[in-house]
Amino acid sequence: MNLKTNIENWLMHDPNPFIIFSNKAKVLYLNDAAEYFLSFIPPKIVYDTIINYAPKNEGFEIIQEKFSFGDFHYDYALIGYDNFDEVGVKFYENLHPIKKTLDFEKFDKVNLYMILELARTYTFIDKEIEFIDFFDPDLPEIRFSKDELIKIFSQTYSMIKDNSTIKTEVKIKIGEYIKIEHKKYKMLEINIYANNIICKKSEFENVNIEFFDDKISILLPFII
Repeated sequence: MNLKTNIENWLMHDPNPFIIFSNKAKVLYLNDAAEYFLSFIPPKIVYDTIINYAPKNEGFEIIQEKFSFGDFHYDYALIGYDNFDEVGVKFYENLHPIKKTLDFEKFDKVNLYMILELARTYTFIDKEIEFIDFFDPDLPEIRFSKDELIKIFSQTYSMIKDNSTIKTEVKIKIGEYIKIEHKKYKMLEINIYANNIICKKSEFENVNIEFFDDKISILLPFII
């Protein structure tokens, strides 16, 4: 079949990183997403990871395993080769499903840092806490329910009320997106660190909350 379409254009504009390595870990080909990815992650680290999953014989396999490289996280990867001089990988991004359809355009824009401060004031009104913050001063206002955000952060802070020091980090999560009504949005990550987490269960619609030994991680749609 003769195509007028340049297939390479599809590869280059694919949001999933696609990389071809030589058998000596040299990058031979990469698309735009992979170029961005490898500007943060050394190619040798990626090569050493995927080589452990490559098929023993020529061919391709989908590896259903989470791959994490710094702030980049992927749900699975296609790894394979059709000659013994090269090996390729295509990582697939996490797409967090939204639990219900919401018209975010109807929400007011809110200042996330102001909401965090309100939640702290409410939760720690009778206690002295040392707060250590790592905030992006250029973060714009986001579209979300103000009341829901206050509930989310108040409940989260109440889970770590028995700590004397609490660190809060706010950043845009690299490599992860959420799909809402066929549109893809970046994710805003709020990490709240503490040594003593008294509860590790919480659920809010349209928000992903994960619990770790020393932090609670909240993912919000980054809609401005």
